[in-house]
Amino acid sequence: MTGRDATGRGAWASLTEAFESSTARRADATALVAEDGTFTYRRLEEWSRAVSALLRSRGVRPGDRVALRMPPTAAAVAAVLGILRAGAAYVPLDIRNPRARNEFVVRDAGATAFVGDPEGAAGEGMPVVGAEEIAALLEEPAPDVPPADVPHPGRDDEAYVIYTSGTTGRPKGVPIHHGAVLALLAGAGQRFSFRPDDRWLLFHSLAFDVSVWEIWGALSTGARLVVMPHWTARSPEECLRFVAGHGITVLSQTPTAFSELSAAACATGAALPALRYVVFGGERLLPSSLGPWTDRHGFARPTLVNMYGITETTVHSTYHEVTRDDVDGGRSVIGRPLPGFTFRVVADDGSDVPPGEQGELWLAGPQVSRGYLNRPELTAERFVDGPAPDGGPALRYYRSGDLVSRDAAGDLVSHGRADLQVKLRGYRIELSDVEAAVRSHPLVANAVVWVRGYGPGDDRLVCALVPVAGGPPPDARSLRRHVKGLLPSYMQPTGFEAVERLPRTTNGKVDRAETARLWEEKRGRAR
Repeated sequence: MTGRDATGRGAWASLTEAFESSTARRADATALVAEDGTFTYRRLEEWSRAVSALLRSRGVRPGDRVALRMPPTAAAVAAVLGILRAGAAYVPLDIRNPRARNEFVVRDAGATAFVGDPEGAAGEGMPVVGAEEIAALLEEPAPDVPPADVPHPGRDDEAYVIYTSGTTGRPKGVPIHHGAVLALLAGAGQRFSFRPDDRWLLFHSLAFDVSVWEIWGALSTGARLVVMPHWTARSPEECLRFVAGHGITVLSQTPTAFSELSAAACATGAALPALRYVVFGGERLLPSSLGPWTDRHGFARPTLVNMYGITETTVHSTYHEVTRDDVDGGRSVIGRPLPGFTFRVVADDGSDVPPGEQGELWLAGPQVSRGYLNRPELTAERFVDGPAPDGGPALRYYRSGDLVSRDAAGDLVSHGRADLQVKLRGYRIELSDVEAAVRSHPLVANAVVWVRGYGPGDDRLVCALVPVAGGPPPDARSLRRHVKGLLPSYMQPTGFEAVERLPRTTNGKVDRAETARLWEEKRGRAR
């Protein structure tokens, strides 16, 4: 699939061409707003060229990988553009990551240069370009680099490498090429009505691939990218004020983050008249949790879109507009794959399952990564050949590890991660189903359930829950009575603890390990 600009004119060969297309059409329009300044497309274009020249003067060449560790700022966006313009790929490091993780990522990725604060993670002799040098390029001329040396990234060239841990194990590098992101933009463009007057929020860390969607959704359509300061994102109330104050029209959220934002909006009565889209990703959405929001705001504005996706398939893979039936019925419908994707729903034996039955989702198409960096065994396990649905030549699929089914209308319904299914006393249990039952209690805003060992052969389900904002925590007896009316006995948690807020990972997802630790800590204090 060919990436095209918002007017449908001309094919893009790279993300830098997509940005240049927007600059040519909207040179004097605002491209970027952040704490460190407001920049037109023309000014951001000039800045990114200067960054590219600086990097090339320090030895960065096409095909290199450049580590990037900066908080969300205008300078960070200029650095991303400059790295790509130099023909290199960026390897983002979250500023909250432990030093040991960053050291591993830099070494595993084979980065040849470092942009931002390395905090000891840069390799010996590696050139380092600090944030202050990036900022200084706004006032000082860039080093003179011969024009003939200016590279032109292609669709098959790497754009970034994002490291993801999955559920266990060491971080895995996922290289994504320019063409994969262009396919995402092209497919999404056929489902959304994005406009040049949109204002996109850069809410997420550059080390979380939703930031790719946020940055390029804006810059490829000539829209405005508004960077939320990283301290603001920590407070739902501050985040709400920021979204309202900047007139954000396109907001991306994990369901966990949005549940906190929604609670703040309902508690304060805040109105967000400019908001056109809320796009969910990163976690399985349980639509029943949206009830308080939709009761107040309805479904027309903003449109709530559930987009299932994985880093290995370039951020977002499906599209579904949330409906009243979803919220009332509780199914997590993820809809249809974006144009360009081919999919299978596969049983354990490798056969395709019929509609209505659960299987693993396999995805093929131009958004799929070519594999993991330096992990040939894992690549062979997760990226596999399989038959095309139309009987054509075999396709290369990514095995998602996510369980789905197809409903009568042909939409995909998410049933959670295969690795979040547990077997307890002979019964197979989907933890998210138990969490949904707890969340349906009127005094519960959110919940996480896991298996806790109490001794040899004595494993039980336990639950951490967040009370509804401003309300009292429900007592354990009330919760047990509520859950008993919804679930069989083997799916009912035996222990409940209320926590103020569910811990989140740097990507905005629920941190299950930290939640369990807090549960144990609180349970210990109560003894």
